[in-house]
Amino acid sequence: MRFGGLSTPEEGVQLNANVIAVANGKGGVGKTSVAANLAGLAAHSGWDVLLVDLDRQGNVGSDLGYLGSPNDDGGRALFDALVDRRPLDVPLRGVRPRLDVVPGGDHTGNAAAVVASLLADIEILRNLERALASVASSYDLIVLDCPPAGGVMVDLALAAARGLLIPVRHDAASLKGLELMARQYRKVRGHLNPDLQLLGVVLFGIGRSATAIRQEVRATLEASLGELAPVFDTVIRFSERAPYDMRLEGKLAHEYEAAAEAARTDRLAALHAGTPGELRSMPRYSQTAGGLAEDYMALADEVLSRFRELAGAATTEPELQEVAP
Repeated sequence: MRFGGLSTPEEGVQLNANVIAVANGKGGVGKTSVAANLAGLAAHSGWDVLLVDLDRQGNVGSDLGYLGSPNDDGGRALFDALVDRRPLDVPLRGVRPRLDVVPGGDHTGNAAAVVASLLADIEILRNLERALASVASSYDLIVLDCPPAGGVMVDLALAAARGLLIPVRHDAASLKGLELMARQYRKVRGHLNPDLQLLGVVLFGIGRSATAIRQEVRATLEASLGELAPVFDTVIRFSERAPYDMRLEGKLAHEYEAAAEAARTDRLAALHAGTPGELRSMPRYSQTAGGLAEDYMALADEVLSRFRELAGAATTEPELQEVAP
């Protein structure tokens, strides 16, 4: 056992016990934002976390601010692990305290094409699981940010994961993506990974009092899966300014909230000192900064609590540290 009660690959413990895949059959539903903030908050709370970007767009790099840095290999480490079956290299260590990253990028797309061409050997879909097994004992939690539109990279992720988290918006295309994801989940669980479990669905970018929407999403899941559909209580609220600023500055929600609070303090100090000229050069932050950070904290608590249950860990829930502004 490691911090937080998650199992590591010891004798009798499955190698995928600490892996969560974040996926949906459609893009633009908040997968990367949810994956990055979940990983960042867990690391902030003392979990040793690895975040793996399986998308050729490499958007995790924007969320965490490392895009184009010297060790951002554009997915080369993933290519070597998935195609050549080398042990997984972790190019970006300490992106945040306790948070390491395997970047995505153009090489990730090339790896997907090669794997897709070799699907006559279905065992190739276990290559990500094998790669993660080479580093799993170093981490309490491994989060996989999956590309949109399903495909072979999502198959690889689901074959390697213990839990699946599905972000969804409330629009026809997003709900269709949910149906596609449900079918892919059922296929992989039936043929490759019987231990894969649906952690739940998170409603992303909609109003917080979305009771009717939550019921509609649950009905869609039940129709697709034929089983009770877990939809998390936490809803990630809609905000235009905050997500734009966060990605532009490479900040997670709790980091953006801290910056916003510091800026408010500086503005008040400038007003008190009678130096209004300073105000014009001070950055402005979204009024939803604090609420958005609270949403991600509440979601992380829900997700990690359920994940521990699925991992067969102790019944006590993980306690996420409050993020002081």
